[in-house]
Parts: sequence; structure tokens; C-alpha cells
Amino acid sequence: MAIHLSDSIKLGFTDIMMRKVRSAVTVIGIVLGVMCIMVVLAIVSGMNKITLDWMQERGGLNKIEVGPNWNYDFSKGGDPSFTLKEIRYIDSQIPEAIAFNPTISEWDFTLNKGDKSFSGWVGGVMPDFSEVEEWYVDKGRFIKDIDIAENNNVIVLGTAVVEQIFGKRNPLGESVNLNGQTLTVVGVMQYRYMKPQGGGAAFSDNQLSYLNERSYIPLSTMLSKIMPGAKISSLEIKAANPQAAVQLKTKLENIVLNLKAGKKLFEVSAAQEEMENMNKNSQLFGVIFVLIAVISLLVGGIVIMNIMLAAIKERTREIGVRLAIGARGRDIFLQFLVQTVLITTLGGILGIAFGFAILEQVGKFLQISVIANLQMIWAALSVSVGVGMIFGVAPAVRASRLDPVIALRED
Repeated sequence: MAIHLSDSIKLGFTDIMMRKVRSAVTVIGIVLGVMCIMVVLAIVSGMNKITLDWMQERGGLNKIEVGPNWNYDFSKGGDPSFTLKEIRYIDSQIPEAIAFNPTISEWDFTLNKGDKSFSGWVGGVMPDFSEVEEWYVDKGRFIKDIDIAENNNVIVLGTAVVEQIFGKRNPLGESVNLNGQTLTVVGVMQYRYMKPQGGGAAFSDNQLSYLNERSYIPLSTMLSKIMPGAKISSLEIKAANPQAAVQLKTKLENIVLNLKAGKKLFEVSAAQEEMENMNKNSQLFGVIFVLIAVISLLVGGIVIMNIMLAAIKERTREIGVRLAIGARGRDIFLQFLVQTVLITTLGGILGIAFGFAILEQVGKFLQISVIANLQMIWAALSVSVGVGMIFGVAPAVRASRLDPVIALRED
């Protein structure tokens, strides 16, 4: 007499309900393993989102940066800076770039207005800076081409600078003193905010607060009036799209290398490539911890296999009766394999449920975003079902090969 799959499932559920304590002990390892998989995958997804958000806040995945290569041995000679002539040459060689900005950075300038002052970063930039960074003015205007051409004494302030020097007054049209030069405030940048993640939350409630403390003047004004002889050590370029950025990065590396006589004085980085590398690192991290969770599942699988072998010993006479009245070996095999898979599937479902229940607490404890999705559920459930199928085969094979005559003699 053949046993249908639906009958095997019913028998499996009946056995689980009849032996509640044993079934609970059996699924604990599966529950813990699946919980670990859920939490780890949620953490990895959260880290990937944090990285992408950071890249988007700093100009997006189209951005390319050129800066000093601090891994280079400068004792061999070479100056990690560009002249204006070199800047113009680089710009002329990359017509596919949609925005191009060289920057002169000064980290310790003091802006003065009467008895008020603010010390911090001031940058000499071009009009394209706003486009490269995808960061625009909230009030007034940004630096224009005419400011570069005429070395105008204008300045654009960050919101923290405005608050420190002007309070709640409108700063547009007001003047500030910088290194002996009087500059007119023509714009105020948008307020920047990003929720800190991980350990950073202990030091600041805004991961981008440093940007609000910056000020910007025309590059030509910086070179001619504020810091004559200053060096341009960084470039920011924006490509048409992330894929074009990767290609443009390679082209820029060759241009800069040729300009500097083959010396790798500068490092060229594309946000798209950095994002891909970070994703690979986070995936590697995820794989390592998922493997640890899988080991827990394997231990749980071994426990299940041993318990199922013991269950076969207890039910030897029952198996003999079934074989005697017409059940085939493959019917017995299917019955016990289905029961094992039911147990591990139940453990997987409970593990997913408990995993979701603790995700918020895990996120609060680590101070990071954790993100769960449907793909994680299928991954966790597939692993738990797979464990049942792998470790259920041996007990099922043993049950299916029992001799009915010997089995019926079992007490």
C-alpha cells in the first residue's frame, strides 16, 4: 500500500505534536542558526546602504577624486601639487567630464567680523564645485565664472559659520575679514546632515557637521590675494554616470602619471569603484559569519539525525507493520525524510520570526541600520530545508531498508 506525500506530511505533523519536548529540543540548533543568518544578512545590507548613502551625500557614484598618494615615498622626489597650467591641460584632455573642480585647502583660517570670529577650513574652488559635490546654496549664490576671472573678494559660508558670526541675521551682503582681505558674503550653503552610525554616534549627532563649518572663495582669489603661491593638491571631477566614471578614472591616471614624469604622486579614486570594493568587503564579512551560522545549523542537523535514528529504533515495529501491509521502501524513506524536513522547516520559520524580533535591538546595540528583505527570508528558509534534506537521508534510508519480518519481532 503506497503512502502519499500528503499522508507523510500529516504523519510528520502528528509525530511532532505527540513528542513536543523532543521536537523542541531538536529544532533549537536550527532556530539559533537561522537567527544568526538573518541578523548577519540584515547587518550586511545595512552596511551596504550606509556606504551608498555616504557616497550619495558626498557627490554620488559619478564622482572622481585626485589627491596626493600618501603611499608614495616622497624622499625619491616629486611634488604632489598641480600648477594652473597643468590644471588647464588636464581639463582640456577630459571633455567627457560634466564638471571639473580644483581645490586649494587651508585648514586653519580665521574669519573675523567685529568681535565675532570663526576658525576652520576655507577652500579656494571653482564654480563647478557645487555640481561635483551635488551641494548647492540655500541663500544667495555660489561662486561664478566672473568671480574667477576678476579675482573677486566674495565668500560662501557654511551654516555653522553663519550661526557663529552672524547669529540669526541675514549674512548676504555683509563682509568678513580673511587674512587681511575684506570679503563679501554672497551665499550660504545648504545645511548638511547625516545620521551617524556605529561608534561615530558617540562623538557627534551629525556625520556631516564638518561640512557646515566650511567656507568657499574663488580659486583665483585664494591664489592672488589670500595665499599667493598656494598649491593645488586635489581635483574633483564628475562623470556622466557611474560606469563612465570608472573609465574616466583610468584615463585620468594616465594623464596625471605622464604629467608627473611617471611618478605616482597622486591617487585617483572613483566613487563607483570604492562602492564596489566596500560591497565586496561587506559580502566577505557576511560570508564568514554566515558560515559560522551554518556550522551551528550543521551541529543542529547532526542532532536531528541522531534523534531521528533513535525514533526509528522506537518505531521499528510500526515500520514493520507498514511494510507488511504493502508499504514500499521508498514510501518509508519519504515518510521519514518529510518528517525531518518538517522539523528543520519549522525551526527555520521560528528562526526567521525570532530573527526579525531581535533586529531592532541589534541595530540599537550596534548603533547601525539593519535592513531585512525577502531575499534573506528565502536564504534562511532554504538553508534550514537543505539541512533537513541532507541529515534526513541517512535515517530515512535506514528505515526504508528494515526487514519487515525482523521489524515485526521488535518489542
